Amino acid sequence: MRANLRRPRAAGGGGNDEPAEALFRFGEIELDRAARLVRRAGVEVHLTPTEYRLLSVLVANAGRVLTQRQLLREVWGPSHTDQSHYLRIYMGHLRQKLEADPAQPRHLLTETAVGYRLVV
Repeated sequence: MRANLRRPRAAGGGGNDEPAEALFRFGEIELDRAARLVRRAGVEVHLTPTEYRLLSVLVANAGRVLTQRQLLREVWGPSHTDQSHYLRIYMGHLRQKLEADPAQPRHLLTETAVGYRLVV
């Protein structure tokens, strides 16, 4: 239920736009929430459950800066909010798997001293 509340609603309001929400694209990346699949340039990318949860939280908040604390709480739970090294490691893994140039990311951006942002 909490995951549904975090997801942004489709513009235009009204009925249930599940198909629009089920598929999310940015750059070469396609996230199929219904099938829990991630593809880069049409090729399926294997993500660990933690990497998938992290990407899902970023997608649900695309364009917004999420603090390290928020991400740690959403992905690892409230008892891990002070363990930012987890977050740095997993963001690095996501960049390696999803960015064309992980050293110069275009989508999974670090907001210095704050957190991270997914730029669509």
